[in-house]
Amino acid sequence: MLEVKSFTYSAYGKFSNNSHRLATVQLESELQNWRSCFAQYISAQKAYVKALDGWLSKFNAREFDFYSRSSKSSSVLPSQNNGPPLFVICHGWLTSLEKLPDMSVMHAMTNFGKCIQELCTQQGEEQHQKRKVAGLRKELDKKVLAFHRAEGKILESKVSGKNTEVDVKHRDECLVVRKDQLDVLRKKLDAEKAKHCESMQETQQLTLRRFQEGFSSVFKSLMEFSKASLKMYAELVVKSKDSKVGDENGELSSQ
Repeated sequence: MLEVKSFTYSAYGKFSNNSHRLATVQLESELQNWRSCFAQYISAQKAYVKALDGWLSKFNAREFDFYSRSSKSSSVLPSQNNGPPLFVICHGWLTSLEKLPDMSVMHAMTNFGKCIQELCTQQGEEQHQKRKVAGLRKELDKKVLAFHRAEGKILESKVSGKNTEVDVKHRDECLVVRKDQLDVLRKKLDAEKAKHCESMQETQQLTLRRFQEGFSSVFKSLMEFSKASLKMYAELVVKSKDSKVGDENGELSSQ
């Protein structure tokens, strides 16, 4: 992120190369892997707790009745909110897992992935425009050199007087045509250079604004997810302690 913040247009030229586009592609791949690992982690955790909750739900009515009698609450029907402490805690765990903002993290990663894809496409367009400018500049240099050679030969022929006036005039006319062609090519080069400059600015804006916003959004959603997870487990610990105290009090009362 520090490198992104220091990414200014004046220093941009050194960033426009194949290695940086490759880095963008690699970042997209790593983000996809990160998203996949996070999804698998959430899925595995929910599946584990759901399986555990399902197994504990198979307690028969006698065990619920026994717990209800020992806790002086036989009038309360067995449910997911009463019964053995382990069952109550496990069901609360499963319910809390379903409320975690994991989808916010997934959406943030998906949106950031789209931003990276857009940046990669823009980098490709910028490089394409850069190659067009380089090709036109090379073509212009060759034609300018050829023009100067032709111009030199015409001057030599005028000085030597070997060519007729008609020949000299014809060569002068050809030289004017070639000069006009050079002017057209220069204007075309200037236009393509302007497009390249605009493309560089678009890449810069994508990197500075969208890239930074996307990255920040991912970590913000992860922070919120972590806070919610911490709160969930803290509440489960409290519920576990309360259940143990209630269970112990029930046993003392039944003695």
